[in-house]
Amino acid sequence: MRRLFLILLMCISWLPAFAQEPGVTRTKLILSQREDPLARYAARISAEAFRRSGIETEFRTLPSERALQAADSGQTAGDQVRVAGLEKLYPNLVQVPVPMLNYHTVVFTAGMTFRIDGWESLKPYSLCILRGMKLAETATESMDRTIANDVAQSILMLKAGRCKVAVLGYNAWPEIDRMRAGPLLSLDPPINSVPLYLYVNKKHADLVPSLAQALQKMQVDGFTSGVLNEMEQEIQAARQRNAMPAR
Repeated sequence: MRRLFLILLMCISWLPAFAQEPGVTRTKLILSQREDPLARYAARISAEAFRRSGIETEFRTLPSERALQAADSGQTAGDQVRVAGLEKLYPNLVQVPVPMLNYHTVVFTAGMTFRIDGWESLKPYSLCILRGMKLAETATESMDRTIANDVAQSILMLKAGRCKVAVLGYNAWPEIDRMRAGPLLSLDPPINSVPLYLYVNKKHADLVPSLAQALQKMQVDGFTSGVLNEMEQEIQAARQRNAMPAR
């Protein structure tokens, strides 16, 4: 009996060690995922960073602004592919300091061309801007603009003539393809290119160092570039099917 008791005691003492093994999933978190063609690929990068930190994830798809609000209020554990500095507007969010990817903001038109030279070059035109696309919202605040709820609505408004210019991500081409909304013209160069980041609600701020380390390692071992290469192939194929020849 004494021997059995000692064996049980040893087994119990080993449990904490097993619970702390690297890679063991300890919990599950729900992250915001905005309604955007970029989101499917970003979710794979985010999920892998959390997995390497021992956390399983699920994603809740929401309109862009609601996705941010859900993360800030704690309804979700965080949000992804967002510009730096959002903690000024959403004080409960904490930025993971390693970029997930670079985001190119592009001007789409139904055929009109003009010279792109920063945000001020958009001033003469009526614009469609995505709600929750914070950089574009701020840069065009004094301009003639209509706020669209998602990429599809912005494209439909452009096609219907409700705006002359749609300000979207370069990654909008797959959505244009899905909608069969081509041909459209995207003007070069991009009006803006910025790194985008993962954010977590401050309740999960303790995860930031491990998530940052995971994102760095994913850049080195090729995981992130593999996902982004897949995304680029999809974008280019959609663009070839839907792009209006440059004039």
